[in-house]
Amino acid sequence: MTEHMPLFSEPQNLQPRIELPVQAEHDLEALSITRRPLPLPEMPATAALRKVAMRLEKNPRTNLGEDARRAAAALQVEPERAALLVTAQPNGVSLLSEVAVPGGALDVIECRAWTRMLFPLYQPRIAALSLSVPAPRLLDDHDEDGHPLAQAHCVFSSPKELAELVRETVVSTLNTPKSDYSDSIMQRGVSEPLLVILVRVTFTDGSPSRVLPVVVDGISRLSSASKTRTGRTNEGTGDAVVEDLLRDPNSLRRAVRDEVVTYNTAYQRGLTDQVVRVGQATTVPVRLVVGAHNGNTPEAGQ
Repeated sequence: MTEHMPLFSEPQNLQPRIELPVQAEHDLEALSITRRPLPLPEMPATAALRKVAMRLEKNPRTNLGEDARRAAAALQVEPERAALLVTAQPNGVSLLSEVAVPGGALDVIECRAWTRMLFPLYQPRIAALSLSVPAPRLLDDHDEDGHPLAQAHCVFSSPKELAELVRETVVSTLNTPKSDYSDSIMQRGVSEPLLVILVRVTFTDGSPSRVLPVVVDGISRLSSASKTRTGRTNEGTGDAVVEDLLRDPNSLRRAVRDEVVTYNTAYQRGLTDQVVRVGQATTVPVRLVVGAHNGNTPEAGQ
């Protein structure tokens, strides 16, 4: 893992800002929508997610710990597609995409993820700001036998410190000029994929460790999508992200499921400001790192 260095730069060709009417009901023209939101898929069954985790374990090109495999599966909007992509093929051809990095390459799944299950940590755009919580060091992670994993590890003093950093990252990102894309996301959703890695977070106060899907490139898009979906201020958006961060995985899964059910019911009655917000920003395209190897030799999982 490369410390504090995004593998892709944030897009600079911003979409023109739009002015939304204050009324609750709008038509497509009033909202200036360029891509109409669609009904959202139902929250996948646990069995479908378990299949993704199992396929990740069996593929020789992937090397994630057990908790990271579960986290990678949980964020899938289309687990059947993800399971297909991570299935080792008999002819040896990999269906994983490859991203070149210094010294080797990352194997990634091109998929859609639930926005509320993704979180930021380090944001290069706000590196010059004096944050109350220093940016964590993303360290290489290893399994019990010392083999390298395609995931990272970082340490916080407590879950509260983690929550403070996440909130500051979201709010400071949205407050940074040219980093708030919420208007364009309202128009057309998120089109450029976010690069996501799995990070094992441990705490020195003895709190249980956890694995988070962390956005390492696309934090502006993630923060803006959260602002679009919630319709809150920058500070309110930070609070909403932290609220999801502090939920246990089952509680967060239920919250997303309930939001989807409410949205699909409302969608049938017609587009409103809130329907468009949720429809455009509840899911995002991601490149999820599931494997890594040096040079041209797939050492991951060997």
